[in-house]
Amino acid sequence: MSKILIIEDDMSIRNGISKLFVKEGYSVFFAEDGAEGLKIAAQERPNIILCDIAMPTMNGYEVLTKIKQNPALATIPFLFLTAKITKEDEEKGLAAGASGYLKKPIWPDDILIAVKKFV
Repeated sequence: MSKILIIEDDMSIRNGISKLFVKEGYSVFFAEDGAEGLKIAAQERPNIILCDIAMPTMNGYEVLTKIKQNPALATIPFLFLTAKITKEDEEKGLAAGASGYLKKPIWPDDILIAVKKFV
């Protein structure tokens, strides 16, 4: 069973995405901020990470940098899931090393398709 880590500070988004992936048979872990997400990533070694950009404590770019610096986690596909929707935002996210860039709001089928490309 593939494991997904969702790092998202908005509880309703976190819960909605979590329910979607559990229904599809994925094992889902979630964190409400980047620091917690890094701990869970190190413990669970997910197959993919979905991460918001604008979060308290540690933003998504900081999380991505820490993930890429850890040899045990560096190859895990990392998708930004964010409300930052300009082309410049997307280019910045991909240039930072993200595997993909998903814009909120996103349809359930679209997020499933994006994740299935990597797991």
